[in-house]
Amino acid sequence: MLFVVPWHGQTIIGTTDTARPDVPLDPRASDAEIDFILASAAEYLTHKPTRDDVLSVWAGLRPLVKGDAGSSTKSLSREHTIELSPTGMITVTGGKWTTYRLMAQQVIDLAIEKRLLSAAPCRTTTLPLHGATSDAQNYYGADAQAVEQLPGASNVLVEASGLTEAQTRFAVRAEMARSVEDVLARRNRALFLDAAQARRAVPEVARIMAEELDQPEHWQHAQCEGFDAFARAWSL
Repeated sequence: MLFVVPWHGQTIIGTTDTARPDVPLDPRASDAEIDFILASAAEYLTHKPTRDDVLSVWAGLRPLVKGDAGSSTKSLSREHTIELSPTGMITVTGGKWTTYRLMAQQVIDLAIEKRLLSAAPCRTTTLPLHGATSDAQNYYGADAQAVEQLPGASNVLVEASGLTEAQTRFAVRAEMARSVEDVLARRNRALFLDAAQARRAVPEVARIMAEELDQPEHWQHAQCEGFDAFARAWSL
């Protein structure tokens, strides 16, 4: 089964379900996985995608609660499991980012049930995240006006993701970005949407960040080299 998901003007196709014996810090998609996704998508899409159509490729690892020795990864539960040891340590395994609040609530509920914590009302059920607003079209939410007031609001650095100079400055000032990778892959999704465009923007992003962080020129060069080495594997 594959997902075909529209995202920021592009389309994400995935995922694969390949077991790994290791846990690399930066996992890469294998050629076999890439070929499988392209071949499978070609059976259903009017425009049969090829490697030339791929703007970015990335991979991640998902922890699954292990079954018996003969279990395949596709048969393992995608749900999280919470366990309480005889010593009182609570362990959460499996799960995913999108259910982090539910997992946290269930851990606290278990701790209260076992009298490891005092009972208290949950405060996060309806607690809005920072910047929450009814404007679904702007992912800066309530911070949008502050971003627009920074220098370079109209200076677009990456067309694919809409990253601007002002957003780069905001990432440094308000979102704790300290590297070019932080900006292009974490505060903004440029690298995920178009790896080539992200790599072309690196010198300017590094220059702006150096200005904000009061870093010397050799810091900019190191950032450019480091990001280019990291991002090269995101292109086919």
